[in-house]
Amino acid sequence: MAQAVMIGVPVVSTAATMYGQQQTAKANAAAVSAQNQVQADEIARATGNELHERARAARRERADMRAAAAESGINLGSNSFLASLQASAMNQYNDQGLIVQNEKGQQAARRAQARSIQAGLRVPNALSSALTIGAAGYGSYYDATSAARAGSNAAVGAR
Repeated sequence: MAQAVMIGVPVVSTAATMYGQQQTAKANAAAVSAQNQVQADEIARATGNELHERARAARRERADMRAAAAESGINLGSNSFLASLQASAMNQYNDQGLIVQNEKGQQAARRAQARSIQAGLRVPNALSSALTIGAAGYGSYYDATSAARAGSNAAVGAR
């Protein structure tokens, strides 16, 4: 009976430890995933705000151009004025393209960082858990049988 307890306690303790490690690793993975989603949303929201602000600035710029041209008596249909409006629009589109490219780079960096963190999180699988528990059981069994043999050898030597 004592031998069974000597063997069982380390096995149960190791099994409980392995279960705790699995649960902790799963919780950590879920936290990393949630944080990754928050970062993705923040990047997308910041990009949307930046695109919106750039569009507003471009509309303001073109409105100022029209007002200045009208006050100075420039023909609003002239080729040079229309070319200026078109240049303003092209600058806006180029800037927005750079903003989108920047977002793509930030999202790629975020994904790479999340993969790196996820790779560092080790969730013990069933096989490694079973082997660890089995090794604990074997070690306990070996220790118990060695102790029993040593005890019986000591009893024989005492006679």
